[in-house]
Amino acid sequence: MNGAAAYQPEINIYIEIAVAAIITLVFVFTSIATLRARHRDMSAWHVHLGAAIYGVIFGAVIGFIIVPLRVALMGGEMPPETAGFSGAGALILIIALRRGMLARLPFLGPQVKAYRRASLRRQIEGAQKQLDKLTPEKPE
Repeated sequence: MNGAAAYQPEINIYIEIAVAAIITLVFVFTSIATLRARHRDMSAWHVHLGAAIYGVIFGAVIGFIIVPLRVALMGGEMPPETAGFSGAGALILIIALRRGMLARLPFLGPQVKAYRRASLRRQIEGAQKQLDKLTPEKPE
């Protein structure tokens, strides 16, 4: 028996849950650490709850789609061309989520929108600082 045939990957639900939980915590802690009152137009709990919702969705996609896809591919259970199509689908899903698909959902919308607005304001502030550094001073 060769090494690939001897390796039998087993999907462990605890690993997938841990991946999703870690990603959720990263979103929430990043929100708490970086989004200040000047970035928010709603109370802080709305913004942090929106970050948690975003983290849960992204964590679920990564933990329950991408990780098992990788395990199946590495274990030889899935042909590479099938994995490529599945990976492209997961990438499209992540891009759609990142572009604001969650903000259109009626029951998740307000908190997700608050998080996205605060996050975008922070990004604009950072981009403005970089632009100020790169802009030459006008000689008088």
